[in-house]
Amino acid sequence: MNLPARLSELSEDFIIPLSHYGLLTVGGEDRIKYLQGQLTIDINALSETQARHSAHCDFKGKTWSLQIVTRFQDEILLSIEKSALAMTHAQLNKYGVFSKVNIEDASDQYSQVAVGGHKVLNWLKEQGLTPPESSMQAQSFDHGVVIKLDYAQEVFLVIAEQSFCQQLVEFSNTTPITQYSHEVFEALSVQNAVPHVTADHSNEYVPQMMNVQALAGIDFSKGCYMGQEVVARTRYLGRNKRAAFAFKTQTALTVSTDAVIEKQLGENWRRGGAVIRHAVLGNETWLLAVINNDTTSDDVFRLAKTEQPTFSIEPLPYSIEDSKK
Repeated sequence: MNLPARLSELSEDFIIPLSHYGLLTVGGEDRIKYLQGQLTIDINALSETQARHSAHCDFKGKTWSLQIVTRFQDEILLSIEKSALAMTHAQLNKYGVFSKVNIEDASDQYSQVAVGGHKVLNWLKEQGLTPPESSMQAQSFDHGVVIKLDYAQEVFLVIAEQSFCQQLVEFSNTTPITQYSHEVFEALSVQNAVPHVTADHSNEYVPQMMNVQALAGIDFSKGCYMGQEVVARTRYLGRNKRAAFAFKTQTALTVSTDAVIEKQLGENWRRGGAVIRHAVLGNETWLLAVINNDTTSDDVFRLAKTEQPTFSIEPLPYSIEDSKK
């Protein structure tokens, strides 16, 4: 697997196997009604050509996991960071016994691959499918679904049967297409301020603390779901004081799964917040951390227990301001 020195050196044509992501499939007669009461988005309104960011919360509004949700045939697919998948699977099954639903961990049946560039897209077209053109649009085909992610770069997520994804990887091995480590996908996600939840941070944050509302991952008018009262109060009473911000350093750092960043206050340093997503490239480190939402580009941070380098927030690609309309 290749690892570029920095994101700016990303090849035009690339493929990134996402072995750190898993998949839950939700089928059965009550699948839509059941997930409507579990996730933060309106499943009733989810079309077959649409993908959505979403959160799965406990009754206190704390997030078990974040997922990309889409439809495929007679099932609803939830793409989830693999370490957090087991928790969401268990919680969904806990209440699913009262509904006609079948919730399966299909991570061994389906693979997930991020791709970009004309060579890969042309290969997909040769397989008989048309890649979607709009952000978070989904296109189903016989073996799975392709989603155009809401990134500044043209990045597509392929969720498909393992044999199909293996064909895609084999094609990339015989064509000038760069195969990257999953670190590159993590860096792209942080650059675009797209969060995920790992097991280390499961059940820790209300979705708005990770900017899920800015990614259209919360439908506030959909009605009741697990954690809905807390999520709604956080919005309408203005009780959320934290948000996710991206940082970049021009050096490769060692980042632990429980990494914390510190904020400079005069000559002292105080805890600024926790890193929820990170990527280390050859000469660049990307961090996504939950910190105070009044942070500005003038504020200076560092990784806890280190002196150098220091860094400031990167501009967010979206607004975290909420009109509450």
